[in-house]
Amino acid sequence: MNRKFLQYALVGVFMFSGAGAALADPIEGMWKRPANKGGTLERIHKCGDSICVTVASGDFNGKRAGKFKAMGDGKYEGTITDLAADKTYVGKAKLNGNVLKMSGCIAKVFCRAENWTRQ
Repeated sequence: MNRKFLQYALVGVFMFSGAGAALADPIEGMWKRPANKGGTLERIHKCGDSICVTVASGDFNGKRAGKFKAMGDGKYEGTITDLAADKTYVGKAKLNGNVLKMSGCIAKVFCRAENWTRQ
């Protein structure tokens, strides 16, 4: 094997080994809702070209609870579902370090918000 080929092969391995981490969105991971909202865990992950929220504990484990698009600067827009009430709202999320402020609104007038913490 020639030395030049080996150098290029090693560069390729290093480039692609970091590609998965580079493509992950900062919002991805496990998040915990406030205790007064059940304290459930929510997994935020890529789903196609969107970012999905899937309940990871409690009564609704495995159910999708939201779908967002990244808007830039730690902001996300999409929908969020209150599974207990079976209602879906216009949703927004704002990432600030290990805190994610989630909000949902009906007709941009009646809104609720809660802060989730990264686990």
